[in-house]
Amino acid sequence: MARATSKKATKPLQDPRLPPPPFTKAPEALEAFVESLDRAHVYIVHVDRFPAAFKKRIFTVPVLLNIVIAALLVWRLYAVLPTYLAIFTSVIGLESPATVDTAGQTKSHLAWVLTKRVAMFMFDFVLCRFILPWPITFFLEAPANPCYWRIKVGFRDQEVAVRISRDWGTEELLDGVKTGADSPFFTTRVLPAIERNYMRQKTAYLMMGKDWDLDFGAMVKAHRLIDDKKNSLKDFEKSVLAYSEQHGWLYWAVHKLDEEGEEEENRKKIVALKDRLTVMGKESLFFRWIEIVQYESSRPGDFTPERQVETYKKVQQEFEKHGVDFRELLEKVGGFDGMPGLPASQAPM
Repeated sequence: MARATSKKATKPLQDPRLPPPPFTKAPEALEAFVESLDRAHVYIVHVDRFPAAFKKRIFTVPVLLNIVIAALLVWRLYAVLPTYLAIFTSVIGLESPATVDTAGQTKSHLAWVLTKRVAMFMFDFVLCRFILPWPITFFLEAPANPCYWRIKVGFRDQEVAVRISRDWGTEELLDGVKTGADSPFFTTRVLPAIERNYMRQKTAYLMMGKDWDLDFGAMVKAHRLIDDKKNSLKDFEKSVLAYSEQHGWLYWAVHKLDEEGEEEENRKKIVALKDRLTVMGKESLFFRWIEIVQYESSRPGDFTPERQVETYKKVQQEFEKHGVDFRELLEKVGGFDGMPGLPASQAPM
């Protein structure tokens, strides 16, 4: 009997003339934006839709922290500068308060003076090496810094966020044997950074970490292009940008995948909500919710976030009349996001 031979399934080779999946050529609409980006880095772009008031509160913390640090550093300089000048004067052979009579002092006293000065030098070195860069990069770093970004862009309900890879880049993602989705950097650096729940929970300023930083200059430029009507916010929906020597700027439209997944996820949440109400014997509340949403959304004018909050409060009151905590029920099925007629989970209520 002939022995059956098994062949190991092999993945079809990628056509080198095409960008590595899931990337495609960057759209023409982004040409003006990408021309100033660093080709050595990978970028994640998205629209940060957390309320402006929330972003302002988040940004206030580092502003105050860096002001305090800067003030303490100035005070330290004021306090210690005379000591360093005295030591320098003594070193060059001139008499100063820091001069020590080595012949007339005991060894223990000399050791104590040496210990104090070494400790002072080390303490100030740590301040200059590790603490001083914080306020400098926050207020003064060129060509852009957090303060420059906020001065130019302000605080908006919809802001373009641009993250830039830190200590890795296009070489790791697009060069070598495994590229694009096959690269380990795609799995370990890109995918966690674009995960839907992660991005729902954090405004852009809280997304900085060991793998990603914010490109403040790129964010300013994106808003300048939008304000000049050369681009729209839709051009900056969640996507990944990387430069290839062979193909130019590449683009992965992550937001399209999100839209497909969110539709199914939202449908499941609505069904789960209805099922929970049915088990509680309150199925009529489900239809009452739909009725209120339909009425409020069909009123003249735009169904703005403010009107969505009002609708939520009306639905909540209706549920409370029947002894049901609407907010708690929503949290159990996955939260506010995607539920018809209701504000996003980060909206103030």
